[in-house]
Amino acid sequence: MATNITMPQMGFDMTEGTIANWLKNEGDPVLKGDPIAEIETDKTTIQIEAFASGVLAKIVVPAGGKVPVGATIGIIAAAGEAVAAAGPAPAAAPVAASPAAVATPVAATPVAAAPAAVSPAAAPSATPANATPVARRMAEEMGVDLTRIAGSGRDGQITKGDVDAFLASAKAAPAPAKGPELVEGPKPAVTVPAPAAAPAATATGRIIASPAAKAVAAEKGVDLRQVVGSGPEGRVMKADVEAAPVKAPVAAPAVAAAPIAPVATAAAAGDTRKPLSRMRQIIATRTQQSKANAPHFYITVAVEMDAALALRTQVNESLKAEGVKVSVNDLVVRAVALALKKFPGMNSSFAGDAIETHGGIHVGNAVSLESGLITVTVRDADQKTLKQISVEMTGLASRAKSGKTLPGDAGGQTFSISNLGMYGVENFIAIINGPDAGILAVAAAKPEAVVRDGQIVIRSIMRITLSGDHRVTDGAAGADFVNEVKRLLENPWSLVL
Repeated sequence: MATNITMPQMGFDMTEGTIANWLKNEGDPVLKGDPIAEIETDKTTIQIEAFASGVLAKIVVPAGGKVPVGATIGIIAAAGEAVAAAGPAPAAAPVAASPAAVATPVAATPVAAAPAAVSPAAAPSATPANATPVARRMAEEMGVDLTRIAGSGRDGQITKGDVDAFLASAKAAPAPAKGPELVEGPKPAVTVPAPAAAPAATATGRIIASPAAKAVAAEKGVDLRQVVGSGPEGRVMKADVEAAPVKAPVAAPAVAAAPIAPVATAAAAGDTRKPLSRMRQIIATRTQQSKANAPHFYITVAVEMDAALALRTQVNESLKAEGVKVSVNDLVVRAVALALKKFPGMNSSFAGDAIETHGGIHVGNAVSLESGLITVTVRDADQKTLKQISVEMTGLASRAKSGKTLPGDAGGQTFSISNLGMYGVENFIAIINGPDAGILAVAAAKPEAVVRDGQIVIRSIMRITLSGDHRVTDGAAGADFVNEVKRLLENPWSLVL
């Protein structure tokens, strides 16, 4: 019996994914559990496994195709079994359906804006352009219509180099005179200061702007019809919107009229501009939403780590033969999990008209990548030993850094930890990773002079700071929780019993 391979959900906020690569070809035999494809999300590349044994009877969505969570991307069947070619195939074009997904506004924006990249003179093909995932992402960020680019890759696939070449040629070519800013004739649009012009709107009234520009315009309340575009064919780019004056204060008209406004947007010698990656867009959006929507409060305590560090040395010595090494972060994960069990109010989320307290204790850990951050999750952390947490965290962090995250590795946390101790940081505060009620910022354990029994002694002090969501909990409850974490770390045998 045929089994559909569907786009998995790798996090509570994931709404769609891209097929980065098929690891099997049509007709290849597969066993249940075999890696079968690589899925690219906003933050990482994840290998998915075969849901059943048989042969890969059909690849419904080719490499480079973007589909929503739950869409069929391929079919596994018994050898010789016929499978229907129709039905699931349209899943490769859910681009029209993605605006309905509200969880990730940044991811939804490029989809809704895609038609705007089409020049009135050249309608795109009904078939989605054959392009690599990197080329697709770059085209979305830069507002490029892929149907207008000839691919130089295998089977005519559009590569990043093709997009780069298209952008270079578009920038070098003079812009056509199609707006009031070009009244002086054949000069390139960029040389004509026309702040009052509105080249973003076509003759039909449609606004030509990149997805990122539309997102920023919506955030800042900027009227795109009043923005001069610097992109291909006068397309409004993100940088154009950022440089545009925002409506609101009484002084706004005077600022807009000031002749020095265009000069303020010019780059100084040596300055460079790098478009936001998809991951950085997501991080920017979610952290801004968290700070804007969740009223943060902060509580810092100093933890004496001498006993915990001594216990860690003993535990690691006993686990040496097994190749397991418990980290300070593993101790913190265990302490946080036990504290959440004692104070379930911190293991909760704000749900509009209610507070949702979670049954499972799933501790998220921020892992730094070259392109940003990803949160990997130790699920049911309160039910796991230090050794189990250590082994699991090692695998989670390793897969995240190598871009091979598995389904279930990321997202779904009920509380988070951000640890910068390995960077020697003495103290910091973190932004809540919504929808959690809090996040714990963990600094480095460093020798400090402290007074004990009237004597000055040296102790290893580690500062931990709770960021709490005031909609869910209060300062006193937050203090109880963070002091319980402190108590557990200062009495570490409770972490192994």
